[in-house]
Parts: sequence; C-alpha cells; structure tokens
Amino acid sequence: MARLNPVKETRQLQLIEATIATIGRRGYAATTLSHVASAAGMSPGIVNFYFRTKEQLLAATLEFIAGEYESSWRAQLAAAGESPAAQLEAMIEADFSPGIFTREKMTVWYAFWAEAPNQPLYETLVSELEQRYWSETRGIVDRLIAEGGYKGLDPDAVAHGLNAMIDGLWFDLLIDPNSVTPAQGKSICRLYLSGIFPKHFGQYAAGGTPAAAVSVEAVAPLDRPVEEAVEGTDAFGRAAHRKRLSAALRRRLQPQGRLTMKELAAGIGVTTDTVQNWLNESTEPSSWLLGRLLAMLDPAFFVEAFGPTVDAMRRRFETRLTAEREAAEKDRAILTEIDPRPANTDLPSGDPARPAERGPEDSGGSRQS
Repeated sequence: MARLNPVKETRQLQLIEATIATIGRRGYAATTLSHVASAAGMSPGIVNFYFRTKEQLLAATLEFIAGEYESSWRAQLAAAGESPAAQLEAMIEADFSPGIFTREKMTVWYAFWAEAPNQPLYETLVSELEQRYWSETRGIVDRLIAEGGYKGLDPDAVAHGLNAMIDGLWFDLLIDPNSVTPAQGKSICRLYLSGIFPKHFGQYAAGGTPAAAVSVEAVAPLDRPVEEAVEGTDAFGRAAHRKRLSAALRRRLQPQGRLTMKELAAGIGVTTDTVQNWLNESTEPSSWLLGRLLAMLDPAFFVEAFGPTVDAMRRRFETRLTAEREAAEKDRAILTEIDPRPANTDLPSGDPARPAERGPEDSGGSRQS
C-alpha cells in the first residue's frame, strides 16, 4: 500500500484552509489562486503544483468541509449510544459545535450551495451529503416516536422541521455574526423538540438536564395532544425562503420592475444563469452576494424576502410560551387544591415544624408522650 506524503498533505490542507478564509472574505466568484496563495503565504507557483486549476482547489475545499461536517456528526452519534433522544442531542451538538458553527464556514457552505446547480460535482457532493444527513435524522425521529409511544406524529414532518430550524439558524449566523451563539442555537432546537417529544425533551421547556439523563417514565405526558405541538414548517424551510426571494426579485426586474436581469447580474458580479436559478427557486445567493443585493436594491427587498420568516418564528415562540404558561397555571391550580397555603411560606421563627398528633382512634395505637 502506497504511503501518503505528509508534506504534500500538509500543504494541501494549508491551501484548503486559506481557500475557506478567502471565500469568507471575498466570496466565491472573486476568489482567485493568487488570493489563496497570498492567504497561505505561498507563491502562486506552489499553489499550481498542488492544484492545477481554481476548480480543482474549490472542489477539494468542498470535499474537505463536507467530510469534516459528516465526520463531526457521525462521531457525535457514535458516542451517543443507542438512545434515540441522546442521538438527536448528538446531531444538535454537532450542528452547533465550535469547528462547524462559525460564520466563515457558513459563508463557504452557502457559497457552494449557491453554485451547486451550475457545477455537477458540487451538486453531487452536496445532495448526497444532505441525503445521508436527512436519512439519519429521519430514522432517529422515527425510533423516538416508537419508543415514546407518540401518536399522530409524522417523522418526515418532525425531521423536516428540525432540519429547517437548523438551516435557519445557520443562515442567521451568516447574515449577522452576533445574531445567535452555539448555546442559543442548541437551546432553540431543544425547545422545538420539547413540544413534540415531551417525555424526552419536556424538561427543556423550563430549562433542565440533557435528554439522555431523563427516562421516558420520569416525565409525565402533557394534557394537550402531542400533535397540536407540531406546527407548520413552511415559513422556515429553504423552499419557502427561495420562493419569497424569487418573488421579491421578480418585483424588481422587468416587466414588473425597472431592472433587466443582465443589469442585476452585472451589478452584483454573477451570470444571468445564476440569477435565473434564483428566480426558478433552485438555489439562493450566498451571504456575500446577498450583501450586494441589499446594497443594490431598495430596503423593502429584505423585508419582503426575510420578514415572513422572522414573523413566523416570533409567532411560533409566542404560541409555545403561551402554552407553557397555561400548563404552569394548571399545575398551580392543582397544587392549590391540594394545599391552599401560599407557596414558599416560611414558618415563624422558634416554631419548628411538628408532625401531626394522632388520637387514640388512629391506626397504630396511641401516640407516645
């Protein structure tokens, strides 16, 4: 078996990391081999020795980040054991881990997603990775539904909802690096799962320990039907986002608007084919291109393209918060019926609590003096 050249591997990794950093700063279209060479501290000739063309380097970069991502969530799954609740926790941990959930990585991911329809190799790598991730998530959800005896749940809908929420949080980080932290991202996903799988994730509604530490029997089921907790995910999915983006762009292109497709493409530095893909809802602009779109178009464009997602997210959490408050009030009413004394009432000092005295007629005989 041929031995790998460690020096060559090291140089290639340095160039790939420099490519990631360069795309993060300049965007996909503006990245050149010279930029990568400068970022890596190498000469353009050295870059050409390891990667003959820009296309080879970009393909290697996509293969690297795809492999890094898949290795991350598979390692988390392997450590999670057989519990489907712990496995869902592992998937969430992987998606918001320090090496994955960075704005630089998000910029690169979205850049390649945007180019995938025009690059068969990218399309194959991305679609196959997404299919493997989806199959794993859907399988875990299906096993969790069976384990918990949850009725009326569609595993496809639940898995799509979770994946769409993670995609949305990744996109939030892409747009604004201060919008969400890894801890906040994990908390939001767990809150979503708490309404669907209360026996496994219900503790997250009020803050609690990881799902792996709680048995199915330890958490009482909620009174409200589980299926009522499964809300529509249309507002959060990539398809819905692309549909809104396409509609917002069409309103600004002729014949509805003032711009031609060629003018828009030239203004942001892409081909008309790329713009057409956005209009056809087959892809979406990367963060770098989105920034150019926002600078070129009127302020209402952002509201039309992203406002419904923000509003839907707000409504979702307001609904969840209301439901949790109602459940808390119901629990409080039950406790009040059992013990009408005010909660947390301290006993007067000097009057220690004493067990109730029993009369001679009580079972167990007379009390001792």
